[in-house]
Amino acid sequence: MMKTFFYTTGCAVILALFVVACSSAPKAQNPFITLDNAGEFEPLAKGGNIYLSIDAQGSRPILDLLSFNGHNAKDAALMLDKTTAITAAFYPKRDGDEMPDAPVFMIFARGSYPKGLADLSLGLAKDWKKTKSLVAPVSYWYSKTNKAALVFNKAYALVSNADPFAPTNALAEPGAIAPDGFAVFKQDAVIAGWLNDADSVLNAFLETYGFPFELEIAGLFFKVSRRTGTPADSVPLYEIEVSIEAVSEDEALGLAGLFTLARMFTAKPDEAIDPQNGRLFLMQRLFSNTPERNGVFLTVNLGQFNAGQIALLFNLFSVN
Repeated sequence: MMKTFFYTTGCAVILALFVVACSSAPKAQNPFITLDNAGEFEPLAKGGNIYLSIDAQGSRPILDLLSFNGHNAKDAALMLDKTTAITAAFYPKRDGDEMPDAPVFMIFARGSYPKGLADLSLGLAKDWKKTKSLVAPVSYWYSKTNKAALVFNKAYALVSNADPFAPTNALAEPGAIAPDGFAVFKQDAVIAGWLNDADSVLNAFLETYGFPFELEIAGLFFKVSRRTGTPADSVPLYEIEVSIEAVSEDEALGLAGLFTLARMFTAKPDEAIDPQNGRLFLMQRLFSNTPERNGVFLTVNLGQFNAGQIALLFNLFSVN
């Protein structure tokens, strides 16, 4: 009797210790939980060259013409139908085997997604294989053909060239944060973004066309807005606005003067450049108009564009 009592009690104690140990052990956290209260750009890794904020439905005519990393247009359209907002980042390319899991691009979408149906569809597709994440307790879909990885639940989707959670800090600390002033700047935009290391990026672009000056700038925002006053049933037209932040008000004055000189190195506005010649077309539009100065900021309106022209310009920075 006593033997049975001690045996039963011992088993109960062992079972209790096991339960306590399991309940107190750290549990793997589903990374999607951390996205619920994340800021607009926090699901994206830091260190990108370009960051975008996109109104998925407001910019739909443009998005329908864009191709992100060779995704099937029909699949992309179905995804966009369910998407309300997108943030995206594009990162410096690395050579060879240097950090093979580092992101080349990341896209974070918010919407309402039929997860079960999408999983079934991807499971039947030859190009997509389910792969376990090395850093998160979830699996993701990977397509070697498209060089793209996808993970999603009912409310969010993450797309990258590698494990979508590997390059982010979503499980530990916030990722990218928009610069001061960007939230105000992007109001009324269907697409808006900023450049990191803006002076290097802009000067490299200008050097391509023999521009003989180096611009010293602190930041650069850009946005695409639907042109007001056009009928809802007409072909949509857009305007592009660029805001350049100088390092001081004196530098802003000098930069405005350089814009005047730059017109000598670009075609005149009445000498139309084919939009297919994207970089030269963009350069003409950038320097054809007089910038408006407000303190350290210079704002330039690049004029009117249709969806196809904007898609061509964005494809200048596409990731292949």
